[in-house]
This record gives sequence, C-alpha cells and structure tokens, in this order.
Amino acid sequence: MLALTGWVGGGRRLTTTGQLLRGDARELVELLGTGGNQAGAGLAAPLRGVQVLLAWAHLSGLVRTDGSWLGPGPAAARLREDPGALRDALFAAVPRLEDSRCGWQSVRLHLDGAPDFSEGLVALWRRLGAGPSTEEEAARVVWDELTAHHQVEERQPEGLTSWKVVVARDVGRALGLYEAVGAVQFKGGQFEGGRFELTGYGRERELSGARDDAVAPHRLGEAFVHWP
Repeated sequence: MLALTGWVGGGRRLTTTGQLLRGDARELVELLGTGGNQAGAGLAAPLRGVQVLLAWAHLSGLVRTDGSWLGPGPAAARLREDPGALRDALFAAVPRLEDSRCGWQSVRLHLDGAPDFSEGLVALWRRLGAGPSTEEEAARVVWDELTAHHQVEERQPEGLTSWKVVVARDVGRALGLYEAVGAVQFKGGQFEGGRFELTGYGRERELSGARDDAVAPHRLGEAFVHWP
C-alpha cells in the first residue's frame, strides 16, 4: 500500500472513462508484484490483483478518484506516517470491498434478499474466533450461514460454476486479505492439515459488517474489466 500511494504521489491522470492508462497499468503490475511468475500468461490475473489493491486503498482513504484523476485520499498523509493506523484502516475496509466491483460481487448479485457478503464475513470471523480452521471448514460454515437465509442454488444459471464454489473462492480471498494485515495466520503446510487462526491482533478486533453507503461507487473497480 505504501508503494501504491507513493506511485500515485500528487496524482495520476486517468482516461476520460476513469480507467488507468495502459502504460500505468503495466507499471503498477510490475511495481506491486501482482504478476508473480505469470510471464506470457496475459494480464487478466495480474490486473485483478492491482484492481483489488486499488479498491482497498480507495476504501481505506489512501487514494481517491475525481473524474479522470487519481490522487491521494483524505487520510493518505496520516496513514503513511502511522503504520498502526494504516493497518487498522485496511482491516476495517475489508468488508466494504463489496462496494467495489472486485470484492464479493458474484455472491452479492445472486443472494436473494441479501445486499452484500457481510453475513458471510461475520460467519467466517465467528468461526475463526472459535478456534483454528481449515479453509474448507471455514467455507462450509459460510455456505451454511448464507444458505440458511437465501435460496442460492435455485438461482444458479445452468452451466456456470456453482455458487458453493464461488463462496469458497470468496472465503479464500477474505482469508488472504485478513492474513495480509496480520489479523489471521496460516500454520502448517497445505498438505499438513494447515489451519487458519486469529493472531493476537485479530483477536482484539471486532469485525464490522457496516457499509458506508455515502461512499461513491469505485470507478476504478470497473476499469480493469474493460481494459484492453
């Protein structure tokens, strides 16, 4: 996040539709390391990584968009100087990623009567609070919580990935975000029955599913979807 806000600096020009310029997008993929070892594999996955980081930074107050301009957010200067406050801001922003196009959109759009994925995140946090859990166990708890209130499978379009798989994928993404801010840690290897558990920092945090509907839609969340 510090690298991202450093790159934004005093501001960066966007296209007239609020998208990153092609050269800037490639530069960010390299700077933020979202491409991994995917050389020659196209830019879809690396751009999604940048997309998530931009949305997360936006919702944390690190960056903002104003028409065709990407600039520092209202809290950028303060958060860059206070690692603890930055960590707290990023943690608090995870549930709000549903406000962007790169968060839990696939689930949100297909849960009858549910405005977002916050119910799932609350169930995930409750499960972690009860003790260590594998990703599969956590996904099952979230799935059970969501399907207890919403008819998910009945609305699944024929031929598409099942919503159960989509929920499991989103749970994995959420665990990755919480792990990135040090609220969750993974102990043991993938083939050693490894489990996720709350860290001391995570146990001190109260998960809030509240949304701030005053926040304008995150236009950059749509940028990479249509980026050539």
